[in-house]
Amino acid sequence: MKLSDYVIRWGKDRPDHAFLSLDGKTITYGEADAFTKGKGESLPEEVHGKVVALYLTDPASQVLWFLAVERAGAVPLLVHEYIKGERLEELFDARPIDFFLTDSETGGVSVSKREDGLFFGRIKDTGITRKEGVAVLTSGSSGLSKIFFRRVESWADFFPVQNKAFGVDGDSILYTQGSMAFTGNLNMLFSFMAEGAVIAGTMKVLPRTWMKEIISLHATHIYMIPSKLYPLSRMNGSSDSVKYILTGSQLMTERILTGLKKRFPKSDTVMYYGASELNYVSCIRGSKILEMPDSVGKPFPGVNVTIKDGEIFVESPYRVEDIPLPFTCHDLGYFDKDGWLHFTGRREDVYNIKGNHVSRQRVISHILMTEGIDEAELLAVPSENGLRLIAFVAGDDVPDTRTMIRKLHEKLEIWEIPHRFIRVKSIPKRSTGKTDKDALLKILEESKE
Repeated sequence: MKLSDYVIRWGKDRPDHAFLSLDGKTITYGEADAFTKGKGESLPEEVHGKVVALYLTDPASQVLWFLAVERAGAVPLLVHEYIKGERLEELFDARPIDFFLTDSETGGVSVSKREDGLFFGRIKDTGITRKEGVAVLTSGSSGLSKIFFRRVESWADFFPVQNKAFGVDGDSILYTQGSMAFTGNLNMLFSFMAEGAVIAGTMKVLPRTWMKEIISLHATHIYMIPSKLYPLSRMNGSSDSVKYILTGSQLMTERILTGLKKRFPKSDTVMYYGASELNYVSCIRGSKILEMPDSVGKPFPGVNVTIKDGEIFVESPYRVEDIPLPFTCHDLGYFDKDGWLHFTGRREDVYNIKGNHVSRQRVISHILMTEGIDEAELLAVPSENGLRLIAFVAGDDVPDTRTMIRKLHEKLEIWEIPHRFIRVKSIPKRSTGKTDKDALLKILEESKE
C-alpha cells in the first residue's frame, strides 16, 4: 500500500474536488494525481528503494513531492526548513539519506538543475535498499534530528480510528498552520486525504489571516498547537462551520478554551497525546480538559498502555519501525480509578522539593487554569535550602502573587506551589516552539539585580 494510492483513487472518483488549498494555491485531486504521476516518472530509476530528502519551502510542493517520490518507489523524507548550512550538511553526513531534491539550499551536495527549476543530486550511496514506506524527521530540539521509518500501514490502518474520533469524512475541510515537515501536520493531512477531504492552511504566522481564511473556507476542523490557538482565540470574527478543534497535548489554558468556544460556538476541542515513534496514544475532549488539566484522556482502541515504575509504556501496531515493545518515551504518568491517563512529565521534570516529588507538568497545568494567565513555565533553581520552584507567567490580566497562591492552594500541596512568580511579556521560545530555558534563566538573573 502507498499513501499516493489515495490520490490515485480520489483523482478518478472526484477529480475536480479540491485537495489542497495552501497559501493561496489550490490543487484538485485530479491535478494532484497527474502531478505525482508525472513527477514520479521524472525521477531516475536509481531512486527506487532509496531515501530522497525533500528540502522545499512551499507547503503544497512539500505534500505533492512527498507523494510523487513515494509513487516512484522511493522513500520520501521532508526536511525542516530551519535546518540550514552546517546543520544540513551534518544531517546528510550522519543519517542514511541517498538523494536530495531542493528549491533552494544545496547543503554541500553536488546537484543538477532540473527542467522544472528544482535541483536534484546524490548525497551518498548508503548501500541500503528499503521496502516501500516513508520516513519522518524529529524536530532536533535536543540534538541532531533522527529519522524514523514507517510502513504506510502504520499510519493508514489507524486513519479509520482517528477519523472517527476526530469526526472526519469526505465533506471535511481542515485548516492548519505551518510546515508539512512536522510529523503532526503531515499525519493529519494524510488522514483527511484518506477520506477525500480538503486540506487548507498557511505558513504565515498571522492569526488574522487564519481567522479570515477559516471563515471564508467554511473550515470544519482546525489543527494547531495551543500556543497558536491562543492568538486565534482572541481574533475578531466567528464561524459556525468549525466542528472540531484538534490539538496536541501541550499545556492548555482556560482562557484559550473559553475564547475558542466564543469564536467557534459549535466546536468541540479534542486534545491528543502521542509521540513521533508511536502515532496517537490517547485523547481527551471538551469540559474534561478543564476538569482534569493534567490528564491526556483514555487510550485509543488497539493501543495498550501500561505503567511501569511510574513510566508510560505503549504497545501499538501504529508505530515506527525498529523500536522495542512495549515502548516508552520516558514520560511519567498514572491511571486514575476511572481509567483516565494522567501525564506528569519526563523523569527529569520531576523535582525533589523538601523531600517530596513535584511534577512540573502538574504545577504548570494548574497555573494555566488560573484566570488571567495565558502562558506559564516552571524552573527548579538551586538555593541554600535545596531546589526552589520559580514560575514565569504571562497574560494581559495576570493576578497578583497572593491571589495566585490562594488559587493554587485549592488544588496543589504546599510544596508544589512556586516560591516565586515572575511576570513576563511572553514565554520565550526556540525555533522548534519549545521553551527557551536559557532565556528564562537570564530573566531570573536580571530580576535579582
